Amino acid sequence: MTTSVLPLSFAAGAARLDSTQAGWTLLGPGLDSGGFRTFTGQIAFDRAFTVPPVVQLGITGFDIDKHDNARLQVGLVGVDENGFGVQLRTWWNTRLWSVELSWIAIGH
Repeated sequence: MTTSVLPLSFAAGAARLDSTQAGWTLLGPGLDSGGFRTFTGQIAFDRAFTVPPVVQLGITGFDIDKHDNARLQVGLVGVDENGFGVQLRTWWNTRLWSVELSWIAIGH
């Protein structure tokens, strides 16, 4: 029995999402209600995949105000053949200036 394995393509990179970007809401005033604040940044692949790849994302650094708890969630949104979105989320009084990420995409 033979199994055909399609060749895989790989892409990798690093990104910094920070307060200089339009729509950054993560430095907002302290919230007593525990409400969430989110920001979504876009990452584009240098070369498109033929189908949406599997993406692995890692946090390599962040800058959070020294007086605040480090409340940060990071997730992928909208992965397609051309790139993906990274959603950052924080809450309560945490003030976030930047997040540094590394990523790898594997697909066809």
